[in-house]
Amino acid sequence: MGKLDKDQDGGKGLQLTRRQFLKAGAATAAVGAAGLEFAAAPSSANAAEVDHTYHTTCPYCSASCGQLVDIDADGNVLDVYGDHMAPWNAGGLCAKGAGTFQLVTNSRRLGAYPGPHPANPKFAYDPSFTDGVAYKRTGNDDWDKIPLATAMDEIALAMKDARGDVTPANGHNSKSVAFFGSSHLNNEQNNLYRKVIANFGTSNIEHQARI
Repeated sequence: MGKLDKDQDGGKGLQLTRRQFLKAGAATAAVGAAGLEFAAAPSSANAAEVDHTYHTTCPYCSASCGQLVDIDADGNVLDVYGDHMAPWNAGGLCAKGAGTFQLVTNSRRLGAYPGPHPANPKFAYDPSFTDGVAYKRTGNDDWDKIPLATAMDEIALAMKDARGDVTPANGHNSKSVAFFGSSHLNNEQNNLYRKVIANFGTSNIEHQARI
């Protein structure tokens, strides 16, 4: 194998004086700082009128990654993004956390759309349901709005029927119903939830953080 050819400048390579090196370093630092600002606050890159930024945590799992929420003077959410100062996620978010902005602002969110809904007119906001609204669909029928209290009563009766008889013969353990936990509940809430499950009579329990 032959020897490598020298650089076109005679093998001297890039020549920088100390002053040129310091100037180049300062310019690089300035560009990097600007980039960091936009990365840490995307609303700044969009020239949005951010009135206040709130520190919060992602609602999806027990990792509780740090998030920042930019709002304008009218209280509208401009952006939700990772908190680069949070030591446990350093600004990084998973796909669920990165989609939190749509959790708040998505126009297709059920019951939140102020006008004619793009998917189904029945999903549009209805002020007559003052105590909450639920949506019910039987088979392939269309969706119907029902009061939230009615929905909760129907769910409770259906769960009781699905549980069947819990007796000493089957170990007071129903296998027909399962409970799904949320990793964003605190210790006291989880304690109460576990008591409800025990009194219901089943050991079928799964947790959102494992999914």
